[in-house]
Amino acid sequence: MNCDYIAFEGIDGSGKSSIIEQLSKILDDNNTENKIVREPGGTKVGEGIRELLLSHDYVVDPLTEALLFCAQRSQLVNELIKPCIQNGTKILSDRSAYSSVAYQGVGRKLGYEKIYQLNDIAVGGFWPEKVVLLDIDPFVSLDRQKVADRIGSDKIEFFQNIREGYLRLSEEFSKSFLVLDAENSLEDNLIRICNWLGIDKVK
Repeated sequence: MNCDYIAFEGIDGSGKSSIIEQLSKILDDNNTENKIVREPGGTKVGEGIRELLLSHDYVVDPLTEALLFCAQRSQLVNELIKPCIQNGTKILSDRSAYSSVAYQGVGRKLGYEKIYQLNDIAVGGFWPEKVVLLDIDPFVSLDRQKVADRIGSDKIEFFQNIREGYLRLSEEFSKSFLVLDAENSLEDNLIRICNWLGIDKVK
């Protein structure tokens, strides 16, 4: 694997978790130390913020939502991600700062550039080296969800805007992004990811 920090992005129900778990097993088979982290969460502080962000018990203002994501992300990068990488462990992240650009910047209409800059400050410029974007029609992805959290239960128009935000990111940062059809088979997408990351083979 020719990078230390890879993030997996996509709207809710795109299948990120399954891909990450399988890739982690492949890296284990190749004797490559790796750690799965999730956003929001990953640290004690982050898990507390996750509860605020995803629970149906709270009504969260869009800007407050964006700032809370930044707060948990700053904690995660500094407490967990950077130390792991410094110790030779690869990071597989279920979401990253790119999520906020798509979700809060475009989905919540707070501004693509503004939310990018806000997150750049939060992570100190420490963005994922590689990003796998699992692209999917929002109608399909929402049907896949078993129990939707506060953000995942929003209107279809919200997710259509998020998808547009992700595709804009993939074009702007094309050297870092691999865009996959989330409706392809898990095996086919894993093979493409392994080839892209320079992993010899899927065992």
